[in-house]
Amino acid sequence: MIHTLFEVAQMTGLSLRSIQNGCRHGRIEHTARGAGTIRIRRGMTGVQVEKLLAQRTVKVASPAQPELEPLDDLAEAKAATRRRLARYSGRSTAGQRS
Repeated sequence: MIHTLFEVAQMTGLSLRSIQNGCRHGRIEHTARGAGTIRIRRGMTGVQVEKLLAQRTVKVASPAQPELEPLDDLAEAKAATRRRLARYSGRSTAGQRS
């Protein structure tokens, strides 16, 4: 069975416009129906919809390593100072602020 692009958008949760553009530019596999030269009717089979979902599925990354907590107040103050100075690393540190 061939699904219309509107049906595919409803099934996948993608926008109709992004599916249409992907088909038009060849990034999404689809089936052109009809012999019209002005209007091409596009659709997708169930296998093509499954391939689209497989392409668009986000793979889960490994969890980030937790940031180590400072051991004492001095280490915490040093870390805060480093973060603050990192924000201004591209600016002059001659004491002038604009």
